Amino acid sequence: MRTGQRPSRNRIRWRPVPSLANQGISMRSRILTAALVASAMAGSAAAAESDNTGVYIGLGVGLATLQSTDIGYYDAGGTFGGSGATDRADGSLRFKSAAEFSGLIGYDFGPIRADLQLSYARNKVKSLDIVSINGAPVTLDPADIADVCDYLEADGCSASGNSITFDGGRLRRLSALASAWVDFPTGSVVTPYVGGGLGISGFEIDGEGKGRFAWQLGAGAAFAVSKTVAVTLDYRYRSANGANIAYDATSGFDVGRLRSHSFATGLRFTF
Repeated sequence: MRTGQRPSRNRIRWRPVPSLANQGISMRSRILTAALVASAMAGSAAAAESDNTGVYIGLGVGLATLQSTDIGYYDAGGTFGGSGATDRADGSLRFKSAAEFSGLIGYDFGPIRADLQLSYARNKVKSLDIVSINGAPVTLDPADIADVCDYLEADGCSASGNSITFDGGRLRRLSALASAWVDFPTGSVVTPYVGGGLGISGFEIDGEGKGRFAWQLGAGAAFAVSKTVAVTLDYRYRSANGANIAYDATSGFDVGRLRSHSFATGLRFTF
């Protein structure tokens, strides 16, 4: 051994042992990281479920049934056999069911949708059932039937009791309603919904018509074909206010509230 040299020693490198506190911090970090990952995955899943939000359009066709509605015809005295200044015949119109066509555009906000729908239907008049003439209950005799048919100026006019039938009688309806709908996701391809709306319904009888305030309630279900296309099944109950429609200063008719039930199927496209 050389003088002044120290014998070599094996050096031991000391590594700090993690404290229990540090281990706790590490564990909390792992838990926090796992929670953040789970949250991100949940957010991604929610985003995937809401991918169908946005503008949508729809087309539909169905069957519309009109309930019987009150109607009252009035004209100068003597029209319906009366002797006063004005004659009036009151009764109700019954209609045949008819096809209804509709189109809509709206926006899907998620569970809530809002849209504007246009619909058109043309229901044939099944019969005119006379209840009273000049306010008095009546059982129509041949003279009364002739008076009513002359007033209607309709082809094929005939009667069975107080029920008068004739050719060509139709009620046309064109409605525009703004509606809001609430969807109920089920985790499957089927999404039920309910809602309602307000708007205007224009109707025409015998070439005369008016637009009146209308409202609707409805329910249905959408069956997803893809993320952007769905088949829909709908039910709608609609009600439109009645109106007075005047031919001139002395003649015309009053129509009661128009109530309808419609069942339709359609396609909805989301962009």
